[in-house]
Amino acid sequence: MNNLIRRTIFHFLPSWAVGFLLASTFHSCAVLIGLIRIDVDMNPSDWFFMIWQDALGLLPTYGVIIAVTLLLAFLATHFIVKRLNQNASGSSNRTRFILFTIAGGLSFLLMLIAMQPILNVTLIAGARTTLGLAAQCMAGICAGGLYSYLSNSSTNN
Repeated sequence: MNNLIRRTIFHFLPSWAVGFLLASTFHSCAVLIGLIRIDVDMNPSDWFFMIWQDALGLLPTYGVIIAVTLLLAFLATHFIVKRLNQNASGSSNRTRFILFTIAGGLSFLLMLIAMQPILNVTLIAGARTTLGLAAQCMAGICAGGLYSYLSNSSTNN
């Protein structure tokens, strides 16, 4: 149990935090760019304030949804990596990294697609365009890559 707690704190939480903060920032920037397109005048401090407020406001909802989504994706990927290691002479770090980044990006995509029919609205305004959806998935890819790096580096020590 102690090992599980350590892995959660040192591997999953930083990965989740990166994924959530990137997703929240990408969302905020998409909204701010939309405001600029309709000639709303904003200075850099307005941008930083909105990005900070969005992160705080999205944390209890979007942050939790991202945590659950990434947790499920990473657990499934661990299972796949173990199967690959059993069937091959050894899974390379590169393959592991690729699998976790795909899992992170795909989990964000599935999460956002699932929100639409359940809530009948695209909850994350920054994901309403193709570019916005791609940016949200990139946040998941970064989270998966960081998780792969953190969790693999500790098993090699």
